[in-house]
Amino acid sequence: MSTNTHFIDVLKRCKQSSKEAVENLEGFSEFKKYMHVQRPMEKELENYILKANQTNEPQLILVCGGVGDGKSHILSYLKDKYDFLADPERFYLHNDATESFSPRKTSIETLAKVLKPFSDQEIGKSGNITIVLAINLGALNNFIDAEEGKEFTRLREFVHAKRIMEAVITEEVSQDDHIFKYVNFSDYHMYELTENGPRSSYIRGILQRITQNTEYNPFYKAYLREKAEYPELTLKNPIVQNYELLQYEDIQDKIIDLLIQAMVKEKLIISTRALLDFIYNIIVPASMDNIEHEKLMQVIKNQDFQSYTSCLLPFQLFDREDASAIHQAINHINPTQYRTELLDEHLIDFKSKKDGAYLFSQFIDVNRTSYFAKSLVPHSPWKEEDKKNNSFRNELVKLFVYLYYLIPREQHDSFKDRVYDQYMQYLFYWNKRTWSKLSKLYREDVRDAIYKWNGEGHGGLIYVQIGQPQTQYYALQKLEIEPALERVEPRVEEILMKFLPMLTIAFRPKGGNPVEIDIDYSLYSLLIRIKNGYRPNKKDKFQYIKFVEFIDQLSSRGNDKNELIFESKKFGKSQRYRLTYDDLFDQYSYTEM
Repeated sequence: MSTNTHFIDVLKRCKQSSKEAVENLEGFSEFKKYMHVQRPMEKELENYILKANQTNEPQLILVCGGVGDGKSHILSYLKDKYDFLADPERFYLHNDATESFSPRKTSIETLAKVLKPFSDQEIGKSGNITIVLAINLGALNNFIDAEEGKEFTRLREFVHAKRIMEAVITEEVSQDDHIFKYVNFSDYHMYELTENGPRSSYIRGILQRITQNTEYNPFYKAYLREKAEYPELTLKNPIVQNYELLQYEDIQDKIIDLLIQAMVKEKLIISTRALLDFIYNIIVPASMDNIEHEKLMQVIKNQDFQSYTSCLLPFQLFDREDASAIHQAINHINPTQYRTELLDEHLIDFKSKKDGAYLFSQFIDVNRTSYFAKSLVPHSPWKEEDKKNNSFRNELVKLFVYLYYLIPREQHDSFKDRVYDQYMQYLFYWNKRTWSKLSKLYREDVRDAIYKWNGEGHGGLIYVQIGQPQTQYYALQKLEIEPALERVEPRVEEILMKFLPMLTIAFRPKGGNPVEIDIDYSLYSLLIRIKNGYRPNKKDKFQYIKFVEFIDQLSSRGNDKNELIFESKKFGKSQRYRLTYDDLFDQYSYTEM
């Protein structure tokens, strides 16, 4: 890289449209080597490859996962790291998503040719070659189910034995473990689970690669050159100031937490490519993107204080919904949506004080943005009652909330999401199989929601749907349920790298078989609201139809099918009647309760 490269040009290497974003198995640039952060699945794959290099047996290593999860990147990295992977007599690396022998061949035909040494007829007869195959789970499933897949029954049996296609994490043993190996990237995530909440060593590693003070960091070197060459402009350059804000570890913590929340709450899948593009977009404002350096310097020189303020990192983080799917997800968990007594006090202060600018110095560590801190009071829009200043005042109030989230003078809990925190803790304990920590989840949170879903019946009674929905007459049934736990050994790890991203909860009706339901964050948050008195509406029941079916299955397998309670509600008064079937004498009785 030229030493004359400007800061903005180096940052552009993170953009989605950058040539650095394109992956192939034949090249691994110096920039990519610097940006590489090791992940747990890479260690697993590397161990398989090193062992394969030390054996004379042929092996097939499946590198499975989804689109954009880094399979190609890791294979490129390992191929660059180990010369023996370039030996065609010993290793062949194939990326099913990008490589094809002939445009006339389908992807399944291409795969059948690549994997021929591991067909039922050829397995064990083709020397000691190891094939490393990067393949998406859907493509693997299509291949083993296709006509060509009939020649690979041992491979198919291995895939089924390991339950690679299922949302489980298992260590099942297969008779062909010495021939077939697999690493499933879908078992791993961009974050880890701990007892104290989720964290992401990978996202932190990427942020540190971009911001760390080291001679090997091309971003930091270009940043220092920018400051040296344009000392006056640098003071009011929002790109430089955004980069400086990103260097703070506590700000990185907040951004990492936001990204994990986006993945959990919005079910967002973030690729490394998308992550780098996101980092670029929170450093470089949209108004300064795709501008040549000299023109950019003129824009910065001529900008007024309001324009400068709109370019700061908080606005680039929370107010650029159209920039990417990540931004869109973060916009849904924007801190301006929170309301706490403490935050409301500050917002009231903006209306009651003559100059709201002083509130920044009181409650925000505002000196981290030196030019903004120095310029805010002289350019305060509260000084004049001009209506033109209303929009800027509103923008500053919003900025106050963003900065109160990112860099408050004193720590506070105004933006704490306790339901999310509890869910993530349950997710850790459930994946760890620490059942003693899940009692409240089963016996209160989920159980209460089951009984209250259609209305609170009390006394072990649950409302059941019979025929068309009624507004006057309701049916209830006695239902006794107990948690159904799978008694397996708890995992010993304190940091979970491989885990399932949702809870699978099972209840057993008395005398019946277990019924399962998958609970993600969205459903869990609704169940907590129901436990606290909320009544689900038609939209809720349509959106969470699987939970409706779960309750129906429990009710249909209930322990008291010989008794129904009917409830009549008129003018705010309720009257119940019991319908009982006596199977000994084959007769019904109907009594008032």
